[in-house]
Amino acid sequence: MDLGQVDGTGPGGRITKDDVLASKGGGAALPAGAGLPGDLAGVPSLVVARTAAQTGVNLAEVAAGRPLSSLTKYDILSAAASRDAGKTVTVAPSFDISAAVRKAPAPAADSATVSSPPASSVPTPAKPAAPPAAAQVAVGDELIKLSHMRQLVAKNTVESAFTAPHATTMWDLDMSAVLAHRAVNKQEFAAAGVKLTVTPYLIAAIVAGLRAVPAANSTWTGEGVIIKRTYNIGMAVALPMDKYGMGGLIVPVIKNAGDLNLMGLAKAVNDLAERARHNKLSVDELQGGTFTLSNYGVSGSRFQTPVIVQPQVGILGVGNIEKRPVVVSQGHPLDPNRGDYMAFRPMTTLGFSYDHRVLDGATADAFCAAVKDSLESWE
Repeated sequence: MDLGQVDGTGPGGRITKDDVLASKGGGAALPAGAGLPGDLAGVPSLVVARTAAQTGVNLAEVAAGRPLSSLTKYDILSAAASRDAGKTVTVAPSFDISAAVRKAPAPAADSATVSSPPASSVPTPAKPAAPPAAAQVAVGDELIKLSHMRQLVAKNTVESAFTAPHATTMWDLDMSAVLAHRAVNKQEFAAAGVKLTVTPYLIAAIVAGLRAVPAANSTWTGEGVIIKRTYNIGMAVALPMDKYGMGGLIVPVIKNAGDLNLMGLAKAVNDLAERARHNKLSVDELQGGTFTLSNYGVSGSRFQTPVIVQPQVGILGVGNIEKRPVVVSQGHPLDPNRGDYMAFRPMTTLGFSYDHRVLDGATADAFCAAVKDSLESWE
């Protein structure tokens, strides 16, 4: 449809949903408060969902039995204003501007005329919310009920997507120094009953990055950014998949990671990961994180775009370590040099997703540069 041919009846001449539907169907706009048809009736628009997440407004409470797809951004803002003023959160059915602008033909003499009630009249009691439509399962398909963990993952990731403007930066780094240090020290750690993996090195490097860029260890609020002075690092642990290929994700938190040396970090990583897989973590061990590590490289992935754990402002993803050809320069890194040569180095790729309200490209890259320097210069 050519929107240039649609007459806008919204504020300032903007084109509304009713304008489009009326133009497309060649008839009148949907009645005031009407939602989308079928399964889409209970789906709010992205603008409405985002506004509700930002203001903390309950969509079902505002809808009061109306289809969620009928709500507008102004309904949500009105409800938030009522709540902040200490009033009951109620929103009357949306007034159909398009119907008011388009003067309908006069009704026939025997037709019933319905007049709009005055603004001061008592609103009609809301109808009870309709039960959600049953899932449509085709013959031969199977409906798998959502586990509690899958529901939490869905809730948290959707909330994060609508709360923080995500951006992701990628960095390649050489893990030669880390792997060399691990090879020399893993027997000593094993003698102490500790398995030395790459994860403790990553957490130590994250702490170095957070110290270099304190804003990466913070929380966004409407009044300002709260800089956290402790480094509580969450580490995402994937749980075993079921027969359908659906697993789970849990994020235990290493408290005060900045106070631990490599041995202390390795012990914490071993302990939390083991107890996470056997569902033996306490509630306190799953709360209070200020930053999160997602080491998806253990499953073979080279790069992902991790979702921020709210209310944190960053999550660092680390891909698998693999040998890649790298040009080793003997002079300026971009100019041809007689001594340049090709080498195969153990490389990995970082994926740093950050809240663009707090960090921008330059500060996010400064954090990654500090992580990279910490790992590549490990002694």
